[in-house]
Amino acid sequence: MDGDRPFRRSFTAETDVPAFQTALREVLTVCGVALDTIQIAQLVKHYHLLGETNTYLNLTRLIGPAEAARWHYLDILAALPCFTGNMPTWWVDVGSGGGFPGLPLAVARPAWRLVLAERRAKKAAFLRRCVSELGLTGRVQVHAGEFEPGTALRVLADCGVDVSRETFGLLARAVEDGPKKLPRLLRLSPFVSAAFWLGQADAEALARQRLPGWRVHPLYHLPTGAQRVVSILTRRAD
Repeated sequence: MDGDRPFRRSFTAETDVPAFQTALREVLTVCGVALDTIQIAQLVKHYHLLGETNTYLNLTRLIGPAEAARWHYLDILAALPCFTGNMPTWWVDVGSGGGFPGLPLAVARPAWRLVLAERRAKKAAFLRRCVSELGLTGRVQVHAGEFEPGTALRVLADCGVDVSRETFGLLARAVEDGPKKLPRLLRLSPFVSAAFWLGQADAEALARQRLPGWRVHPLYHLPTGAQRVVSILTRRAD
């Protein structure tokens, strides 16, 4: 193995896809996440596409059936209880990469509409394929390019969204330098909610920042590790 490259497990669809489906059902059942047969099939299809593409495009190191079910899909879907109350139906997933957290959330929440923002063209092409093959065309769009405060509103308008009328939530998981980058996007008026998957240290660093007009909710601890949390923020009404 090349010492300069992260180890990536090989993927064999004939054995890994059925094993993933079994592992996924088990972890979701244990954690009380209820999805129907069609939704399970969509997540299994996403895993299949992820595994095949990961053989030539570095999307994730965690592609084994059990580890992917736990560290990718459960890590995201276990946070569904966070999304209650007056949440927006439009969400932007910044740095979507392999489709996390946006695609599992789009499957689990059929009423949501999403923009998956990914600056790397090859990964954006992968996301477009997933959107098509998972049957999400029409409510999930992919933006290939940066999603920064200076261009974000134009990007949303280019996706056909009326930014003068719609409100949005912001999603992010494993964003490089997230505690510094993400608060800049929160300054944009269309964003009224945010959910960030972080390690506890980064989440606490984010909470210590001055975020005028935002309420930082208590951290939501995930079943995937003692230091795995979701930080939920909502814009104050006053």
